Amino acid sequence: MMSKEKVAVAMSGGVDSSVAAYLLKKAGYEVSGIHLRMEKDVPDDPELYKCCEQLGIELTEVDCADNFYRNVLYASACEYACGRTPNPCCVCNMTVKFAELFRAADKLGIEKVFTGHYVRLLEKDGLFLLSKGADAGKDQSYFLYRLTQKELRRAGFPLGDLSKDEVRKIAAEAQLSCAVRKDSQDACFQISGECCGETLRRRCDLPEKRGKFIYQGKTVGYHNGIHRYTLGQRQGLNVALGKPAYIKSIEPQNGNIILVTDQDELLASEFTVKNVSWQSGRCPGKKLTVKVRYRSPGTSCEIRELSGDSISVVLENMLRAVTPGQAAVFYDGDLLVGGGEIDYV
Repeated sequence: MMSKEKVAVAMSGGVDSSVAAYLLKKAGYEVSGIHLRMEKDVPDDPELYKCCEQLGIELTEVDCADNFYRNVLYASACEYACGRTPNPCCVCNMTVKFAELFRAADKLGIEKVFTGHYVRLLEKDGLFLLSKGADAGKDQSYFLYRLTQKELRRAGFPLGDLSKDEVRKIAAEAQLSCAVRKDSQDACFQISGECCGETLRRRCDLPEKRGKFIYQGKTVGYHNGIHRYTLGQRQGLNVALGKPAYIKSIEPQNGNIILVTDQDELLASEFTVKNVSWQSGRCPGKKLTVKVRYRSPGTSCEIRELSGDSISVVLENMLRAVTPGQAAVFYDGDLLVGGGEIDYV
């Protein structure tokens, strides 16, 4: 490592990004901070400036509001309006966060950009690969599946080998004020007590696609918009069937939501994935592990390539409520190998 090499760190004002910057400074780098402003009308976060002052780093702020609205908020709202359940964070990391970070770094004459994600970056046979973070409870590799060699060769993740408790301990020992700051639990745009689909619909001024709840071919209730619901959902249906009901499917063309009471009807043994991205540039093998939700443990599967950038995923063990729009992310052991959007089940 060259002494005083210039690097950039994505700064949020939280403990993760602040400790990432602190560790890089401690290692001898000349660190600059880059903060992406995703919202036009959100007031400045005083903790962000305080952290940068404590660390002694200059901060560059980038207005990403239009990009964020167009590629994340509006695009996700349209997915909800079509009865799908998107993962905005996966989209944001590729189309907004890393794209804007590298663009800002280029203007500063900086090659390497580091973030506070809990994930490990490896290099093998000239390829840059991501592996799960050491802290299984904080691992964020799932949200980074769309990163390619172009991004990975310029990225760095100082927290990959650390646990959250270790990060907070480092922050406390460095006397950083953010050491006791609470983690954000929801999507950055989410309103407390309101589902993501409704928040996005309102912000993007999209109409509600209302319709009926259908059980065994009969109307058993009405709803105020398919954007409020997702497959497998039980809570908030407000239908009286004498036993728990679950959403099996959503019909965007007429707004009907199909209910079942037997959870076995929610199980899937195979599904298709579109817009597949492999971090090495190609499918690494036929036998992998797939996660269809961030917190799911993953299950073994077989990959069958289809036309274009789509694949069929055949599961070793059936999964409940595999949901169109969500990310299907593939692993070989702890190694992240790629992913895409669940299309048809």
